[in-house]
Amino acid sequence: MSAAANGRTAPLTRQGVQISARGFSWQHAERARPAIAGLDVHIPAGQKVLLLGPSGAGKSTLLHALAGVLEVDEEAGPRGQLLVGGQDAFARSFPVGLMQQDPETQVVQSRVGDDVAFGAENLGVEPQEIRARIPQALQAVGLGALGYEHRTQELSGGQKQRLALAGILAMRPGLMLLDEPTANIDPQSIPPLRDAVIDAVESTGATLIVVEHRLEAWARHVDRVLVLAPGGGIAHDLHPDALVSDEELRAELARAGVWIPGYVPQTSPVPQASGAPMLHAEQLVCARGGQVVRTAPASFEVTAGSALVIRGENGAGKSTLALTLGGLLEPVSGQFAASGQLADGLLPSPFSWKAGALVARIGSVFQEPEHQFVTQTVREELAFAPLRAKRGAAEELKYDARQVEARVQELLVRLGLQDLAEANPFTLSGGEKRRLSVATVLAASPDVLILDEPTFGQDANTWRELAQLLIEQLAGSTAIIAVTHDEHFAAALGAHELVLAPAQAASGRPSSAPMLDAPVGDSWLAKINPLAKFGAIAGATLPLISTVDWVSAAVVIAATLLMLPLAGLGIGAFFRRGWPLLVAGVLAAWGIALVGQDSGRVLLDLGIFDITEGSVAGGIATGLRALAMAVPMVLLLSTTNPSDLGGALSQQLKVPHRFVLGALAGMRLLGLMVEEFTTLTLARRARGIGNLGTVRQRVGAKLGQLLALLVQAIRRAGRLATTMEAKGFGTGQRTWIRTATFTRRDGAVLAAGILLGAAAITAAIWAGTYNLIW
Repeated sequence: MSAAANGRTAPLTRQGVQISARGFSWQHAERARPAIAGLDVHIPAGQKVLLLGPSGAGKSTLLHALAGVLEVDEEAGPRGQLLVGGQDAFARSFPVGLMQQDPETQVVQSRVGDDVAFGAENLGVEPQEIRARIPQALQAVGLGALGYEHRTQELSGGQKQRLALAGILAMRPGLMLLDEPTANIDPQSIPPLRDAVIDAVESTGATLIVVEHRLEAWARHVDRVLVLAPGGGIAHDLHPDALVSDEELRAELARAGVWIPGYVPQTSPVPQASGAPMLHAEQLVCARGGQVVRTAPASFEVTAGSALVIRGENGAGKSTLALTLGGLLEPVSGQFAASGQLADGLLPSPFSWKAGALVARIGSVFQEPEHQFVTQTVREELAFAPLRAKRGAAEELKYDARQVEARVQELLVRLGLQDLAEANPFTLSGGEKRRLSVATVLAASPDVLILDEPTFGQDANTWRELAQLLIEQLAGSTAIIAVTHDEHFAAALGAHELVLAPAQAASGRPSSAPMLDAPVGDSWLAKINPLAKFGAIAGATLPLISTVDWVSAAVVIAATLLMLPLAGLGIGAFFRRGWPLLVAGVLAAWGIALVGQDSGRVLLDLGIFDITEGSVAGGIATGLRALAMAVPMVLLLSTTNPSDLGGALSQQLKVPHRFVLGALAGMRLLGLMVEEFTTLTLARRARGIGNLGTVRQRVGAKLGQLLALLVQAIRRAGRLATTMEAKGFGTGQRTWIRTATFTRRDGAVLAAGILLGAAAITAAIWAGTYNLIW
């Protein structure tokens, strides 16, 4: 058991743990076959292991089992024995550094520094030691230029992957489990990341297991290579040199789809492209989520039968540009248009096309495959887009049912998904999901195909089949645009390159950020203890409960607006942040004006309702009262990071940290779901959903989107919980790098809030408007 679990401070270094499996099997409850069967292996403490195997061999499942985060099902699994450090892996008695494939759900906290510290804090490491580890970890993964206060939600997928690795390095766990740690990383950054991992495990003695397809980066830096057989056992237990020197073994592994150093699957030659123009961009500027992307060169053209690869460092805006080229985001400025041949009677702007017309002309494959899934089976997913594809301005169907069925069957076979035709898309492995997401777009045979990291998670065989299928698309005059770090894939397609410079942050981002994930900044109020601010708001607003009058409410509202400079906010930013609460206050006033007590002169006769002088006065007083209670909350949320509030609640009010941190993770997940809803809107439009004509169809589409959001929220929450558990959440005594204090300045703010409440009531009494609610 870890030192943290015993309530002791964790040592500066941790010894590695041994791993032992005897007849271990695991079967997911919804699948007919086990993911792992009859596994027998022993890994000594401190050994560095490279775990290989074809797609679907159970590599990720084994890592999750070793981390003890698989959900135990008495009927389906586990079977046999899996020990970590001599204890049952599922007892989670030893914290591990688990890095999952999904970058989004590896981030727990809203600020970079807090997220790096999260795991080490859970292990009870001294705050001073954690503060020393944070810059080291960030520098090691290439994020040293980021400030500790940088919002994690503003990071790209590759940057979030780096951040997750930094958090693991800061933990210094006895076991590190990395699932494709360099999959979303630009090639030039891979060696430094690998070296950071190797240095960490060698300095701490940790045991390391890496699942990776880029073997050139890892093969000479590990002690052992294990190759999993699909569905059961160890196919090979090798010294790393054998991957280079044993030609017979290399040939066997290549046939099985395992990547080996120096091996690139052979594909047919790319046909010479001399097709007609499809898309043209000039001085194009696009943006999403506060990120502005300016393309270089200033203008470029995409032609039929040609491939274009978008390259650039993590965070350069490659995905944002791809969404714009796919007609899913409207350009900020510049020119972007489809040719007359591609538009086929429609306006030249792809953003203006209806969903059915778009899916027939431009197909987009998203970076996260699950965003695109809209049905219950793999077969239905493949049929979905072609059944909705429309040709020409008249919007006639592009395919009949017989053609769709033939296309679906062809893709099932070509991409190795025929055995999964009736499986739920969400239950597939990472590589299988990626192949399906590509196939769902290929099914409609669009003239332009846009893919975001299409080869992620593929073994050598599925990579070759995917590349070959795309080469055939090129031969059929389809234009292909791919966002990828895979240099071999770009070469296989004979692609031209478009390299993006680092993206710029959009101006005004901090002032327009959502309240639950505010960047906060360095304003005077941001430095006040959150509990003092809560107490001040309570002191100012609770007295208003006793009265419904406009004077007391106006005093509180005016005082709050006068404090905006202390929060670093202007009037415009304040209203952008708090408009929902302001609208609620106006609606409350209107409601009381309609149904409030009638008195005085009738101002408006609405038949059922009369609006009188008395009801208007009551409505104004009620609306102002609601605003007087809501407006200070906008100020509070705009100057308080949720992590600071959580720390104060746990350290000063002794609220259990499991509850506090769980709530903080939930708040971050809520902010993530807001962005997720926007992404799902784009993804469903890319699948042919939206602009369906009738009100009933549009309502049905939105309900379907909400259901998809619910599914995503549940899955994201589960993965986020896995990340937190793997980082030692709730295992014992916890430390905090941000110590909550209560100073004289905090006391002054608390006193000012109480005095404001008293002044508001006094002003109402003096003005004669005080109206005791009882």
